[in-house]
Amino acid sequence: MEGQLEIKRTSRQTLFQWPAWVNLLCIASGVALISAVSVWVVYQSEVTLRENVLSKLRTIQHIEQEAVRQWIKSEQQLVDFLAADDDFAQRLLTAEFETDDARSFFRRKLETVAGRLESKSCLLLTVDRDVVANVGQTWPAKHTAALKDQFDQALRTGEPSFSPVLSANGTVGGRSVDDESFVLVAVAPINHRASDVVGFLVIALNANSEFTKVLGSSRIGDTGETIAVNEAGRIISNSRFDNGSNSLGFFNEPHFDLTQEKRSSTRFELRNERDQRGVETVSVSRWMPSVGIALVTKMDRAEAYAPIIQIRRFMWVLCSLLALTTVAAAVYRWNIYRLEKRAKQSDLDRKILGAYELEEKVGEGGMGVVYKAKHALMRRPTAIKILPPEKSSPAAIERFEREVQYTSQLKHPNTISIYDYGRTNNGLFYYAMELLDGLNLEQLVQHDGKIPDGRILLILRQVCESLQEAHARGLIHRDIKPANIMLCDRGGAVDTIKVLDFGMVRDRSRRCDSANNTLSGTPAYMAPECFADPAGVDVRVDVFAIGAVGFYLLTGTPLLDVDSFSALQRILKTDLGKSALDRIRSAAKDSNQAISGELCHLVSRCVAADREHRIASVTEVLKEISKCQPRSAWDREDARGWWLKAGDATAFRQKTVAAKPDSSSGSQPALDETQEFNAADETTEPS
Repeated sequence: MEGQLEIKRTSRQTLFQWPAWVNLLCIASGVALISAVSVWVVYQSEVTLRENVLSKLRTIQHIEQEAVRQWIKSEQQLVDFLAADDDFAQRLLTAEFETDDARSFFRRKLETVAGRLESKSCLLLTVDRDVVANVGQTWPAKHTAALKDQFDQALRTGEPSFSPVLSANGTVGGRSVDDESFVLVAVAPINHRASDVVGFLVIALNANSEFTKVLGSSRIGDTGETIAVNEAGRIISNSRFDNGSNSLGFFNEPHFDLTQEKRSSTRFELRNERDQRGVETVSVSRWMPSVGIALVTKMDRAEAYAPIIQIRRFMWVLCSLLALTTVAAAVYRWNIYRLEKRAKQSDLDRKILGAYELEEKVGEGGMGVVYKAKHALMRRPTAIKILPPEKSSPAAIERFEREVQYTSQLKHPNTISIYDYGRTNNGLFYYAMELLDGLNLEQLVQHDGKIPDGRILLILRQVCESLQEAHARGLIHRDIKPANIMLCDRGGAVDTIKVLDFGMVRDRSRRCDSANNTLSGTPAYMAPECFADPAGVDVRVDVFAIGAVGFYLLTGTPLLDVDSFSALQRILKTDLGKSALDRIRSAAKDSNQAISGELCHLVSRCVAADREHRIASVTEVLKEISKCQPRSAWDREDARGWWLKAGDATAFRQKTVAAKPDSSSGSQPALDETQEFNAADETTEPS
């Protein structure tokens, strides 16, 4: 219906119907949630895999560290064993080493030691660090000053000592090299039984070959390896990837603090660092100050992250399938909706609904379309009200069914009669009712303007008699207004009233009525308590609406003529009864029309803002109507004359509708929409 306002109040008992956009929002939220969970799972999986890579590298690192320690320990034991030769101690003690025979003897002895040590270089010195004999490379003999710390430690403790990695040029282990090579030097004191240290045995080891043999035992996958690196980033051991480069470029920056502080610490770096081959790697490193090297355990980043890449691909495929499934479901649901709508429309196109044949459309309102029809067998003219496919929401269907159920209970001749209710196979809801030949009160006022007060009393009496039956059954109409009251010609019984549209009715006997917390109606005809206490309304809201209809018939304007919801609330807080009485008298004076004083006071009492001061029931309204003395009498003969003058009702109705102003320019455009009202703070918010 035009100008209809539906006000909903939030409550736990309110039957809430999900709108379409909420369903789409739920689907989008579900997809977003699943995507977020997927991203979180991927992230956690990557963290776990990184921890696994770290654990593997650390495990290999610990194994290699222990291997280096054991190798150093074994070398120290070997050097200590060789230095314990009595010939070394006896000849050094007697100073016989100064003769050529002694030096030749020492040289043969060192060559034997070097042979046993697989071509390692050997050096024999006195306790004063004078060179007695030298086999192999000449670097130790020329740079004994660089071994001062090792000599002092061996002299002080009497135990072998090990030097950090040192660089040398020339011959290393009997092999000539052009680039820089690295050596490790073991110094063992030569002890005599009768005295303390009498000399030193120095053995130089090829760091490249030794570390290559020690560190080549444990490798991870196809690219994992452990290499020895000095503090300058030079690779000491041989890599499994020989590309001619011997500098580990990424070592300097992240491990500089470790090398400078000589701390025995482990550092883990999962960065896109490139090794000597230029390949991105992940690594674990540990500085070993005792030998002046860092052990770097590394592997290619591609191999380390291969499981992560597989998980990412799997999640991308999964998310893609989820997105495709969502799109497919949305398309499928849209097609179903479109087909259902098309199927419902096809019922209208065929103009056959059950046993009824549609002829022409005679009206359309906010909740349905009315067609003139006839029963296929009885050929009785009938009006069919149809719920259009585009308005077939769950809430609309509930209201449509409620209108049929409650209206069919009422038998009063001034109430519209329902014949049948049904639904087509395609889901199109409809009901059949008596076909009315007439016009509503809104059209009547627009056509005539001035209506005699005698006719107004006749109209109001019939409306009250219709509502009297509804109230006796515990039903409140809640949407009485001129557009819902038809003035008909019932086979010669002219000026017969029919009350329509029981879709907003409330059953007071049902506590769980879905409409209990929903107030619907038109603002110009709604009582103030409808806004303050929607759940507590009673039959007096219909009494207020009757008074508002009477006011409209007397003045031609709505009682609550406002253009905003806030203005409506301000008017509802005033003395409506006194204001209505003044406006009726003013309108009568302006139009020079005689109006019954009793009728004026009756209308003002019906529209009292305080329901305690309002007439309590339609039964009392009927009693008051019977006391009214009209100034302009109206009887059945007057009615017949008016209908004869008006002519055919259908043509008359078309003429009044054509003369009706555009609804967009009416007095309440801002209120012709659904609103949500909060009775606690008396504020409104468009839903």
